[in-house]
This record gives sequence, C-alpha cells and structure tokens, in this order.
Amino acid sequence: MSSVEQTAGSNEQLTVRPHRRGTTSLALGAAALAMMMCPFLPAWVPNWFRFFPVYFIAPAGIGAVVSGLVALRRARGQEEVTASRARAGVALGTTAVVLSLAVIVWAIWALKQAYR
Repeated sequence: MSSVEQTAGSNEQLTVRPHRRGTTSLALGAAALAMMMCPFLPAWVPNWFRFFPVYFIAPAGIGAVVSGLVALRRARGQEEVTASRARAGVALGTTAVVLSLAVIVWAIWALKQAYR
C-alpha cells in the first residue's frame, strides 16, 4: 500500500468535531454571578471572603461580555464552530453587570430617601 493510500484511508476514519469558542467568557460570566452570592454566605464565614469578591463582579462581567463578543466575531462564517459557550458567557456577564448597576442605583436612591 502506498503512502497516498494510507493517508486517504486514515482521513476517512477521522470525525470532525465542532470547535468550541467562548470558554473564557462562560467561566468569567459564571464567576461574576457566583461572586454576587458571596455576601449572602453564613455569618461564620470570614468577612474578607464574603465581601472582597464584590469588587470583582463588574470587571469579571465586563470581561465575559468582551471576550464572548470577540469569540462570536471570530466564529462568524465558520460552520464547524459552536458558539453557544460564547453566547452563554455574554448573557451571564451582561446579567452580572446589569444587576450590579441596579443594586448600586437602588442603594443610592435608598440613601437619598433616608436622609430627607
């Protein structure tokens, strides 16, 4: 058997797996939402562990959105690319940023009402 026949035979057995994009975006978005729950941990958990991650919610959420949009842009036009992770990361990151901003706006409003 020639090397051309061996190569052709081995290519027939290969299966094409879809390339996955957006794993970083998905991880950052999930981490941002998980950090939102840290203040609700029980009181016996040290305060630094409960409140320190709050400072990283917005950066992680923004990072998830940006990296997800970059992954979606790179995946555009490629049929063998699965972009569901990138879409999920963008959704989670957007949710984390919007909820964080909503809590900040609510806190400012509540403080203004308290001092009237």
